Amino acid sequence: MNDPMARGGVRRYLDTVAPAEYYPDVGEVDLSEMTLTGLCDLYGSDKGNIKHRYTEVYERIIMGLIGRAGASRKHCNLRIVEAGVACGASLRALAQYLPASQIFGYDIRPECSTLCVDQENVQIIIGDPASLRVPDVGVDIFIDDASHISENILNMFENCWPWLNPGGYYVIEDLRCTYNDAYTQQFRDHFDPTVVNSRDTIMNMVDAVMRVVDERGDVSEFSYYPQMLVIQKTHL
Repeated sequence: MNDPMARGGVRRYLDTVAPAEYYPDVGEVDLSEMTLTGLCDLYGSDKGNIKHRYTEVYERIIMGLIGRAGASRKHCNLRIVEAGVACGASLRALAQYLPASQIFGYDIRPECSTLCVDQENVQIIIGDPASLRVPDVGVDIFIDDASHISENILNMFENCWPWLNPGGYYVIEDLRCTYNDAYTQQFRDHFDPTVVNSRDTIMNMVDAVMRVVDERGDVSEFSYYPQMLVIQKTHL
Protein backbone atom coordinates (compact mmCIF):
# COMPACT_ATOMS: atom_id res chain seq x y z
CA MET A 1 0.00 0.00 0.00
CA ASN A 2 1.26 3.49 -0.87
CA ASP A 3 2.18 5.49 2.22
CA PRO A 4 1.12 9.14 1.72
CA MET A 5 3.42 10.24 4.54
CA ALA A 6 6.55 8.69 3.01
CA ARG A 7 9.13 10.41 0.86
CA GLY A 8 11.28 8.18 -1.29
CA GLY A 9 9.50 5.18 0.24
CA VAL A 10 10.51 6.04 3.82
CA ARG A 11 8.98 8.09 6.62
CA ARG A 12 12.23 9.93 7.00
CA TYR A 13 11.33 11.90 10.11
CA LEU A 14 11.15 8.74 12.26
CA ASP A 15 14.01 8.33 14.74
CA THR A 16 13.79 4.56 14.31
CA VAL A 17 15.18 4.80 10.77
CA ALA A 18 18.67 5.88 9.78
CA PRO A 19 18.90 9.62 8.97
CA ALA A 20 18.78 10.00 5.19
CA GLU A 21 17.92 13.10 3.21
CA TYR A 22 15.32 13.25 0.47
CA TYR A 23 16.14 15.28 -2.64
CA PRO A 24 12.95 15.82 -4.65
CA ASP A 25 12.95 16.86 -8.29
CA VAL A 26 11.79 20.48 -8.01
CA GLY A 27 12.14 21.34 -11.69
CA GLU A 28 11.76 25.10 -12.23
CA VAL A 29 10.05 25.77 -8.88
CA ASP A 30 11.45 28.84 -7.11
CA LEU A 31 11.96 27.47 -3.61
CA SER A 32 12.51 30.95 -2.20
CA GLU A 33 8.88 31.81 -2.93
CA MET A 34 7.40 28.76 -1.18
CA THR A 35 5.73 28.83 2.21
CA LEU A 36 7.34 27.02 5.12
CA THR A 37 4.48 24.52 4.97
CA GLY A 38 5.16 23.89 1.29
CA LEU A 39 8.89 23.41 1.89
CA CYS A 40 8.32 20.98 4.76
CA ASP A 41 5.88 18.99 2.62
CA LEU A 42 8.37 18.98 -0.24
CA TYR A 43 11.20 17.53 1.84
CA GLY A 44 9.08 15.10 3.82
CA SER A 45 9.02 16.77 7.23
CA ASP A 46 6.05 15.88 9.43
CA LYS A 47 5.75 19.53 10.53
CA GLY A 48 3.56 20.51 7.56
CA ASN A 49 0.44 19.10 5.97
CA ILE A 50 1.93 15.60 5.83
CA LYS A 51 1.00 15.17 9.47
CA HIS A 52 1.06 17.77 12.25
CA ARG A 53 0.52 21.18 10.58
CA TYR A 54 2.90 22.83 13.03
CA THR A 55 4.21 25.08 10.25
CA GLU A 56 1.00 27.11 10.32
CA VAL A 57 2.03 28.20 13.81
CA TYR A 58 5.70 28.64 12.93
CA GLU A 59 4.85 30.91 10.01
CA ARG A 60 2.86 33.20 12.33
CA ILE A 61 5.66 33.22 14.93
CA ILE A 62 8.29 34.00 12.31
CA MET A 63 6.22 36.76 10.73
CA GLY A 64 5.82 38.35 14.17
CA LEU A 65 9.56 38.25 14.82
CA ILE A 66 10.32 39.61 11.36
CA GLY A 67 7.83 42.43 11.81
CA ARG A 68 9.44 43.36 15.11
CA ALA A 69 12.86 43.41 13.46
CA GLY A 70 11.62 45.50 10.53
CA ALA A 71 13.14 43.19 7.91
CA SER A 72 11.79 41.01 5.13
CA ARG A 73 11.63 37.22 5.42
CA LYS A 74 14.50 36.81 2.96
CA HIS A 75 16.76 39.28 4.72
CA CYS A 76 16.04 38.92 8.43
CA ASN A 77 18.71 37.33 10.62
CA LEU A 78 17.02 35.01 13.10
CA ARG A 79 18.71 32.26 15.09
CA ILE A 80 16.67 29.08 15.27
CA VAL A 81 17.62 25.91 17.14
CA GLU A 82 15.96 22.53 16.69
CA ALA A 83 16.78 19.68 19.06
CA GLY A 84 16.17 16.41 17.23
CA VAL A 85 17.38 16.46 13.62
CA ALA A 86 15.79 13.23 12.26
CA CYS A 87 16.41 13.38 8.48
CA GLY A 88 17.20 17.10 8.43
CA ALA A 89 14.08 17.95 6.39
CA SER A 90 12.80 20.70 8.68
CA LEU A 91 16.26 22.26 8.98
CA ARG A 92 16.52 22.37 5.20
CA ALA A 93 13.03 23.88 4.91
CA LEU A 94 13.79 26.57 7.52
CA ALA A 95 17.10 27.37 5.84
CA GLN A 96 15.42 28.01 2.51
CA TYR A 97 12.46 29.86 4.01
CA LEU A 98 14.86 32.13 5.95
CA PRO A 99 17.99 32.28 3.77
CA ALA A 100 19.68 35.05 5.82
CA SER A 101 18.99 33.36 9.17
CA GLN A 102 21.10 30.85 11.07
CA ILE A 103 19.62 27.40 11.64
CA PHE A 104 21.17 25.04 14.21
CA GLY A 105 20.29 21.39 14.66
CA TYR A 106 21.27 19.30 17.69
CA ASP A 107 21.20 15.52 17.80
CA ILE A 108 23.00 12.82 19.78
CA ARG A 109 23.47 10.60 16.71
CA PRO A 110 26.85 11.19 14.98
CA GLU A 111 25.42 10.19 11.58
CA CYS A 112 23.27 13.33 11.57
CA SER A 113 26.41 15.40 11.00
CA THR A 114 26.32 14.45 7.30
CA LEU A 115 22.94 16.10 6.72
CA CYS A 116 22.31 19.54 5.14
CA VAL A 117 25.98 20.03 4.30
CA ASP A 118 24.97 21.93 1.14
CA GLN A 119 23.04 24.52 3.19
CA GLU A 120 25.40 27.34 4.15
CA ASN A 121 23.14 28.65 6.90
CA VAL A 122 22.66 25.27 8.63
CA GLN A 123 24.96 23.94 11.33
CA ILE A 124 24.41 20.55 12.96
CA ILE A 125 25.95 19.94 16.38
CA ILE A 126 26.26 16.45 17.80
CA GLY A 127 25.28 16.67 21.44
CA ASP A 128 22.38 17.01 23.84
CA PRO A 129 21.29 20.65 24.40
CA ALA A 130 19.90 19.63 27.80
CA SER A 131 23.47 19.40 29.09
CA LEU A 132 25.18 22.22 27.19
CA ARG A 133 25.98 25.75 28.36
CA VAL A 134 24.14 28.85 27.22
CA PRO A 135 25.46 29.88 23.76
CA ASP A 136 27.34 33.15 23.34
CA VAL A 137 24.56 34.56 21.14
CA GLY A 138 20.88 34.20 22.01
CA VAL A 139 18.25 32.22 20.15
CA ASP A 140 14.96 33.52 18.72
CA ILE A 141 13.17 30.17 18.42
CA PHE A 142 14.06 26.96 20.25
CA ILE A 143 12.26 23.81 19.07
CA ASP A 144 12.24 20.65 21.21
CA ASP A 145 11.58 17.86 18.72
CA ALA A 146 13.86 15.41 20.49
CA SER A 147 12.87 12.36 22.54
CA HIS A 148 9.28 13.45 23.46
CA ILE A 149 9.84 11.81 26.85
CA SER A 150 8.43 13.89 29.71
CA GLU A 151 11.48 13.89 31.94
CA ASN A 152 13.75 14.77 28.99
CA ILE A 153 11.40 17.58 27.93
CA LEU A 154 11.59 19.08 31.42
CA ASN A 155 15.39 18.80 31.54
CA MET A 156 15.67 20.40 28.11
CA PHE A 157 13.41 23.28 29.10
CA GLU A 158 15.23 23.96 32.36
CA ASN A 159 18.60 24.06 30.60
CA CYS A 160 17.67 25.74 27.31
CA TRP A 161 15.08 28.35 28.33
CA PRO A 162 17.99 30.71 29.19
CA TRP A 163 19.18 30.37 25.57
CA LEU A 164 16.23 32.47 24.36
CA ASN A 165 16.43 36.14 23.52
CA PRO A 166 13.78 38.36 25.15
CA GLY A 167 10.60 37.99 23.14
CA GLY A 168 11.77 34.66 21.75
CA TYR A 169 9.75 31.45 21.57
CA TYR A 170 10.30 28.02 23.10
CA VAL A 171 8.32 25.31 21.31
CA ILE A 172 7.71 21.74 22.44
CA GLU A 173 6.35 19.38 19.78
CA ASP A 174 4.58 16.01 19.81
CA LEU A 175 3.22 16.19 23.35
CA ARG A 176 0.77 13.38 22.64
CA CYS A 177 3.78 11.10 23.12
CA THR A 178 3.76 11.95 26.84
CA TYR A 179 0.52 10.02 27.34
CA ASN A 180 0.87 7.43 24.58
CA ASP A 181 1.76 4.07 26.11
CA ALA A 182 2.65 2.60 22.72
CA TYR A 183 5.16 5.38 22.08
CA THR A 184 6.70 4.96 25.52
CA GLN A 185 7.15 1.23 24.94
CA GLN A 186 8.63 1.83 21.48
CA PHE A 187 11.13 4.26 23.01
CA ARG A 188 12.04 1.71 25.66
CA ASP A 189 12.51 -0.98 23.02
CA HIS A 190 14.68 1.13 20.73
CA PHE A 191 16.53 3.57 22.99
CA ASP A 192 16.25 3.37 26.77
CA PRO A 193 14.44 0.60 28.69
CA THR A 194 14.52 2.65 31.90
CA VAL A 195 12.46 5.70 30.84
CA VAL A 196 9.32 6.54 32.83
CA ASN A 197 7.58 9.20 30.68
CA SER A 198 5.23 10.37 33.42
CA ARG A 199 2.44 12.64 32.23
CA ASP A 200 2.48 14.29 35.66
CA THR A 201 5.92 15.69 34.86
CA ILE A 202 4.53 17.68 31.93
CA MET A 203 1.43 18.83 33.79
CA ASN A 204 3.54 20.07 36.71
CA MET A 205 5.77 21.91 34.25
CA VAL A 206 2.77 23.63 32.64
CA ASP A 207 1.47 24.60 36.08
CA ALA A 208 4.85 26.12 36.91
CA VAL A 209 4.81 28.10 33.65
CA MET A 210 1.31 29.38 34.44
CA ARG A 211 2.51 30.63 37.82
CA VAL A 212 5.41 32.49 36.20
CA VAL A 213 2.94 34.21 33.84
CA ASP A 214 0.72 35.14 36.80
CA GLU A 215 3.72 36.61 38.59
CA ARG A 216 4.70 38.59 35.46
CA GLY A 217 8.03 36.81 35.39
CA ASP A 218 10.12 35.88 32.35
CA VAL A 219 7.24 34.07 30.61
CA SER A 220 4.89 36.53 28.97
CA GLU A 221 2.37 34.03 27.58
CA PHE A 222 1.93 30.52 26.23
CA SER A 223 -0.39 28.82 23.75
CA TYR A 224 -1.35 25.22 23.21
CA TYR A 225 -2.11 23.80 19.78
CA PRO A 226 -2.70 20.14 18.90
CA GLN A 227 0.35 18.38 20.43
CA MET A 228 2.33 21.65 20.50
CA LEU A 229 3.16 24.05 23.35
CA VAL A 230 4.50 27.52 22.49
CA ILE A 231 6.01 29.60 25.33
CA GLN A 232 7.08 33.18 24.76
CA LYS A 233 9.79 34.85 26.78
CA THR A 234 9.06 38.26 28.23
CA HIS A 235 10.33 41.29 26.30
CA LEU A 236 12.82 43.56 28.01
